[in-house]
Amino acid sequence: MDNGFYATVIADSKAHAGVTVVEDNKVRGGDAHYLYSGTIQADGNEEIVANLKIKAYTAVDQSFGTDENSFELSLMGGKTDSGFRLTGYSPSGREIVIDARKIANIDLGF
Repeated sequence: MDNGFYATVIADSKAHAGVTVVEDNKVRGGDAHYLYSGTIQADGNEEIVANLKIKAYTAVDQSFGTDENSFELSLMGGKTDSGFRLTGYSPSGREIVIDARKIANIDLGF
């Protein structure tokens, strides 16, 4: 998995754009409503698996189709030309698609 900063968005929801940091198979980030932390790995076939703990820090909205303040989310997907795309299911069963576009190296190019 490429270390770096990624612009992330829940697909079809430009209102929930966020920033994600991937470093040594750890992932951290957030948007206007949620923080998340977990692991992310790519295998030799370019398949990506992420396991995240998600916690709301503002009033809960329905981005993930649930009104829970915190939950876990498992996602699978693959690399794209500019980053990666992951899909998983929220606790309510709603499909979640997250698109990530790499915007900077972890050292910001220094």
